[in-house]
Amino acid sequence: MGAPPVPDPLKRQLRQCFDGPFILAGGFDRASAEVALAEDRADLIAFGRPFLANPDLVERMQTGVALNTPDMATFYTADAKGYTDYPTLGS
Repeated sequence: MGAPPVPDPLKRQLRQCFDGPFILAGGFDRASAEVALAEDRADLIAFGRPFLANPDLVERMQTGVALNTPDMATFYTADAKGYTDYPTLGS
């Protein structure tokens, strides 16, 4: 949420030095996640905001359906709005 991105060369260096499962996150969509995995830059890609706005994210990515846009104004609030009210494919 406004943090500077981690430079790609640093991510690649960390990947080379770390022996365990390596997870990348931040700004990925399906296509860029697939590329990162195919290039062995990570073992797993994490999706945060896309999952908040798309409780059916996996199905949407599998079928190529457009994603809901996250409503950043509802993040980190004490209310359920923004966490439970995004439309799903079945609704």
